[in-house]
Amino acid sequence: MNALVSSAETPLPVRQGAPLLRTLALCDLVDSTGLVERLGDQRAAQVLRRHDRMTRDLMLRHEGQEIDKTDGFLVLFERPIHAIAFSLAYQRELMRLGKEENLTLQARVGVHVGDVLVWQNEPGDVIHGAKPLEVEGLVKPVTARLASLALPGQVLVSGVAASLAQRAHLELGANADRTRWINHGRYRFKGVPEPLVVYEVGEVGIAPLRQPPYSGKAWREVPWWRRPGTMFIEAGIAAAVIVLGVWLVLRPPAAIAFAERDWVVLGDLQNLTGQPGLDDTLRTALRLSVEQSRYVNVVSDLQVRDTVRRMRRDPAGTRIDRAVGAEVALREGARALVLPSVAEVGGKLRVTAEIIDPQSQSTVYSDSAEGEGIESVLTSVDRINKQLRGRLGESLAQLGATNQPLAKVTTGNLDALRAYSLARKAVTEGKADSALDLYEQALRLDPEFALAYLARAALRIGADDKPRARIDIERAEALRERLPVRDQLYMDALAATFDKPADMRKKWALLGEMYPDHYAAFANLAHFIYIYDGRYAEAIRIAEKAVAPHYPRSGNTHYLLGTLHLANDDPAKAQVHLDRAREMNAAGLGGVRYVDAAAVARRYADADRELAELKPTGIATNDVQLHRERIALAIDQGKWREALKRADDAEAAAKPVGPLLARIYRGTKLSLQGVAMPGAEFSRQLGAFARGEIAAARDAQNPDREHALFATFFAAYLAARSGDDALARTLLAEVGDDADIGNYRYVADMAALAQAQLALAGADKAQAVALLTARVDGSELYLVHVGLRDAHAALAAFEPAIAETQWLARHRGRAYAEYNGNEMLKSLNVAESNLAVLGEAELAQRQGRNDVAVQKLTTFLRLWPEAELPAPLQRRVEAVLKSGERPQPALRS
Repeated sequence: MNALVSSAETPLPVRQGAPLLRTLALCDLVDSTGLVERLGDQRAAQVLRRHDRMTRDLMLRHEGQEIDKTDGFLVLFERPIHAIAFSLAYQRELMRLGKEENLTLQARVGVHVGDVLVWQNEPGDVIHGAKPLEVEGLVKPVTARLASLALPGQVLVSGVAASLAQRAHLELGANADRTRWINHGRYRFKGVPEPLVVYEVGEVGIAPLRQPPYSGKAWREVPWWRRPGTMFIEAGIAAAVIVLGVWLVLRPPAAIAFAERDWVVLGDLQNLTGQPGLDDTLRTALRLSVEQSRYVNVVSDLQVRDTVRRMRRDPAGTRIDRAVGAEVALREGARALVLPSVAEVGGKLRVTAEIIDPQSQSTVYSDSAEGEGIESVLTSVDRINKQLRGRLGESLAQLGATNQPLAKVTTGNLDALRAYSLARKAVTEGKADSALDLYEQALRLDPEFALAYLARAALRIGADDKPRARIDIERAEALRERLPVRDQLYMDALAATFDKPADMRKKWALLGEMYPDHYAAFANLAHFIYIYDGRYAEAIRIAEKAVAPHYPRSGNTHYLLGTLHLANDDPAKAQVHLDRAREMNAAGLGGVRYVDAAAVARRYADADRELAELKPTGIATNDVQLHRERIALAIDQGKWREALKRADDAEAAAKPVGPLLARIYRGTKLSLQGVAMPGAEFSRQLGAFARGEIAAARDAQNPDREHALFATFFAAYLAARSGDDALARTLLAEVGDDADIGNYRYVADMAALAQAQLALAGADKAQAVALLTARVDGSELYLVHVGLRDAHAALAAFEPAIAETQWLARHRGRAYAEYNGNEMLKSLNVAESNLAVLGEAELAQRQGRNDVAVQKLTTFLRLWPEAELPAPLQRRVEAVLKSGERPQPALRS
């Protein structure tokens, strides 16, 4: 039985009486006395024991040392980030405990860092009730003052501790993106000589995330004339009125501490004109105008909708007004709320934008522009945009470089702009079909509306409608000068989607470099590196830049990170990101990686459940790919007949969707038939498949030409592997030295595999090892290691051959998650991860290590029952059995 270890048993290293820089956290349980009165001694003691056990477990997890305990705990940490992580977890677990006990349990927490004196009391004193460890220093009372200032459920942190912890914010792991930091200003504390900057750190839905109230021992540092108590005592009511009047006249202009790349929330338009057509049009015009800036970031409408939903409001029926917008800004960490309005004044149309301080909801700046008639709206928005960005600190040089007139970079047709605005709104609401219709309407009204072409192209790429997306991008490119600078770079990146991988990487990297808060640039760059380069560690580093509080598709990025970690054979990290993606209701391709993660660990019941729970995405090209999972799951359990039938079903289901997917499933089935039933009929089918792929590869306009090349080389590999060298040589000759081979890593890998397999049939078997070894750099296809195993085995190089079989068995994450030409090889990869065990038995037999051969064969037959094996595999099993005793039949649950 494992014993729980308390934090007291693992003390932090201390030097007796030496000054140390340490972090203190004080947790004070709110109204603990009242709790005892309400519950009675016995029930209250049970609850408090659970509370104490929970707290001490959290100390152990976050490397804290218990110093003292009364109604709460005083805890010592070496680093501020450990104290912050502990405090957040403490508030989270306390809320959970309260729900379990049907009680309201809340605590105040203060965190401060500074020099402390630490010493251990004499054993005799400890026996008589003294604490084992003593801590003294100014940091201790300051921590207590911070805790006493905090609201119930609030964590208050001194400025110095917050500064150090924020640098290590990402160490909070999966909780980092839902953690908010709020600067509440400078406070004075009774008995503390200098004022302290006070921050709040907390998670949305748990922490109050609002200004703590003044108390007798702590108050916010403000000018004396703004202190009501002081005015009342010193001057009375009359003097207060005089002082207030003077202050209103002489006060300096309000300001917001806005820094480059800070965020603003754009509220809904207050339309006082009686013309409802301006509602979405003017607000979109202002957003597009501000979004040209590289200095100011605007929280996306999709993110605002998600935040409103977390506020337990209906996004469709909630206006982003002063109160709601301020709360959204606070939750999102935005520095300002911008509220636009439009009214008719003196026969003119006046457009106004107010900059609101979210903390106080007061107007900091207000700028207006007016003109004659509705045609003046875009010019007025241009003027306001320039004033607004200048107010927030953007320099004239930056404004000049990125500020273009709206009529130039959008459209001068307000009806077209309204249709475009409604299309963007439909996209945020998940109504893709309506959005396409509205973009079409916008383009009918203004055929030179470049932004509408670009937005429609992005929507079509997401729906895998590449041909029409390409046409839209070409039209946008012809109108390049009518796009803002940022969108020109975005267009270049989208256009590169139809180009070579090197161009894709270059364009998406440039967009991310120029606009570091364009998180989609990093997500797409990581995706393309995963698909075309197979450099999983690099893709992970880039994708992590696209996990951010202000990025509404961070959930999709977590899903991508789950895929990347799975392909990089780190299933634990993959599961963390997949769980986070699930929490955020995100899943690419319908969520197949949830299935893969369970299958990699051979949790087949979980994998079947995950597969059954997947819901259609509504995109046929995505939904039909679920068949890949069904085939791979069957083959992973040795159910060959079922896998081959599922491959037939997949091909039939894919034909109405598109020829490419039908060919992919045909290739999948042939890859399994090459193992299960090679022969003349297999060669005939393989030749027919290859002829179709060669025809597709010869079509210079085929957007999936690289896949046709890949499939042709794959067919040559299968032909050589099954002994049909003539077909393999014919296919390689048909392709020749195509220029595209070197542009696609997985195509070049497959070409090397086909050539190496042919070399194994000839006299120079060492050439196969040389060809494949040259491909190994960490990004190579899983099958390259299958080829290396076969080549080393053919040369009787047993040690490297065994090393390759063990590599194949260990890298099941790669087998399931690598891209390899739209995952056509997935089922074969998975089969080889199991056949590697049989291969190791065969190698051991050839070495004369019969006991090892039988042991490995026993393991293999536990994975795949002998009765379900196809004939070629049964013969391989029988050959190994000649070296030793027949293994006992494996029991399968």
